[in-house]
Amino acid sequence: MIVVCRSPKGGSGTTITSAALAMMLAAQHRGGGYIVDLVGELAPALGIPDPPDTQPVDVNASLKLISFAPRELRTTVEHNWKEIADQLLAYDAPVVIDAGTAELNENLERIANRTFLVLRPCYLALRKASNKMSHGYLRSDGIIVLEETGRALTPTDISTVLKTPIVATIKVDPSVSRAVDAGLLSSRIPAALNEGLSALVETLSVPAPKKQGL
Repeated sequence: MIVVCRSPKGGSGTTITSAALAMMLAAQHRGGGYIVDLVGELAPALGIPDPPDTQPVDVNASLKLISFAPRELRTTVEHNWKEIADQLLAYDAPVVIDAGTAELNENLERIANRTFLVLRPCYLALRKASNKMSHGYLRSDGIIVLEETGRALTPTDISTVLKTPIVATIKVDPSVSRAVDAGLLSSRIPAALNEGLSALVETLSVPAPKKQGL
């Protein structure tokens, strides 16, 4: 199972959501799992050192991190994305890709079993998502909503505008920020994330048909 998490707008919570989803999926799989970083924010969010290269490093007992993100700001990295896609397909374990707001390479897009948008109920984020989806620049099998109190938009509004189902709703809670700030996310998933993603994890834990190499 290969899952991509992405968002049309920064600050939507894609990295933390990807991390929690990967940890929960890996914990349920006998062989553990992998999380792939295309942005460069997963290691600090998880409270672990930046990986030295593109080889898997341990996040905890069940999850490994692989980073293909640039090492420095304002730089680009050339990768053989077809080889990377084949590498990820070869893993007999769940893989979650944190794509952030970046354009997803077509080789990674082809191997994904599921692609989820991570959105807050924010008009600007919704507007960007709608524009990109209407022009074919963004596709999604479902939406993970980070629900904030006091917002005018609801998860139902987002689903209606984007014509895409809501697959999970996570209540924004300060305990998540505290876990990240304390460097504890890799060892303890906050209750808000666990409760919001548990049903989706159960659905994704059902074996998916394995895609072939490219």
